[in-house]
Parts: sequence; structure tokens; C-alpha cells
Amino acid sequence: MKVGFSLLRFLLLLLVVAVSFAGQAQRTVPAHNAVWVHDEANILSASAKAQMEAMLQAHRDSTSTQIAVLIVPSLEGEDIDGYAVRVFEEWKLGQQGKDNGVLFLVAMQERQMRIEVGYGLEGVLTDALSSRINRNEVAPFFREGNYEAGIQAGVVAIIKAVAGEYKNDDPSPRKRGKKSSWSTIIFLVLIIFLMSRRNRGGGGGMGGYWTAAMMGHMLGGGRGSGGSWGGGDFGGGGFSGGGGSSDSW
Repeated sequence: MKVGFSLLRFLLLLLVVAVSFAGQAQRTVPAHNAVWVHDEANILSASAKAQMEAMLQAHRDSTSTQIAVLIVPSLEGEDIDGYAVRVFEEWKLGQQGKDNGVLFLVAMQERQMRIEVGYGLEGVLTDALSSRINRNEVAPFFREGNYEAGIQAGVVAIIKAVAGEYKNDDPSPRKRGKKSSWSTIIFLVLIIFLMSRRNRGGGGGMGGYWTAAMMGHMLGGGRGSGGSWGGGDFGGGGFSGGGGSSDSW
């Protein structure tokens, strides 16, 4: 009993440390300020940025779909999926009741990119289509070091996809599970420990099954995006549960 109590205290301490560390590792989300192409890494020329801003505004005015671009020099240790959801939420992408927002996020140091899709657009901008845009339209330019052309190609492809004009000739997406944080893993270990003690006391034989199922779901991944709500100045809606795709180059 004494050994079990000591282990429980140790696991709780690890959980507190992991949560504290995770909170410190988050990268700051830049203010939106009605700017739809944010180049924090300074890779775009002024003319290219202005052209994309005009293109996105014209598309926004004609369809109400809100597409935003964010280029960062580094994720500073944060997972690109989680950071994309935070940006989507803080920028409040998408119109209220339509959830028609899209975020195109590029992290230069990690060589990763993500298309985060609002729930209202999941029928046209699917996970498979998002992955194909990243891999076939953007990545080839990025590998050549032509980042400006890659960003432009990605924006054009996203606009076409939303309009139903982008053809998906390669429908097989690369599955990418969301990385489990240390706090999640420690929490699961704690749950398993408590359930195993309960089972030893006569709690039944189904505990091991449900524990294994939960473990597989949490650690095995899933879709590459979480849900987030938006609102306010840029439309008042925006549920990012539609999905998307994270890829590298």
C-alpha cells in the first residue's frame, strides 16, 4: 500500500511538471489586425504579399470564405497541429453559421506545413485534397528554395479547391497521427494504475479492455486537427473540426 501511494504521488508530480513545461513551450500567436498574409519569416517580397492579399480579399468578397496565411520561422518546440488550431481560434476564421475558414501555416525551421480547414468546408477541402496541395503544389517549390512561389501555388490551389475547381487525381492521403504530449501519456499511466488496483479489488474484468482501447485511441493518433471556435470581427464563426493535413518537404 505504501509503495502504491508513493508511485501515485510520483506520477502526479510528473503530470504537474509536464503540464508546466507544455505551457512554456507554446509559441505566441501574432495579432491578426485584418492582415490575411502574415510573413513572420520574411520570405515574401512586398509585391507578392500585396498580390496575395488582393487575391484573398477578392475571393472573400465573392464567396465569404476566409483564407489566411501564416509563415513562421519556427514553431519553437510546439506541434504544428496544435499551433494551427490555436491560430485558427484566435484569428476567428470563418463566417458565423458557415464555419468557412482556412489557415495555411508554414514553419520554416521544421520544414512543415499545414492546411487547417473549418468544419463548413470539409466537404470540398478534404484531408486528402489538403495533403495533395501540400505535397504536389507547394513542396516541389519549397525543395528548390523558391518559397514565395510555393506559398503562391498553395494559396491558388486552396482557392480552386474551395470553388470545386481543383481536381484530386491522387486521393490517398498520408496519415499523420497527432503526437501525444508527455502530460497525456503520464495521465494515461495514472489511469491504468488506478484501474489495475480497482480490478485487483474485484472491480471486474472489463477494465483492461477499456484501458487498452483508450490507450490505443490516445496514442495511436487520429485526425490531424482539433476543434476550435471562432467569432467576432472576421465573421463570428469558424469551427476548425473539418480537418486538414500536415506535411513536410
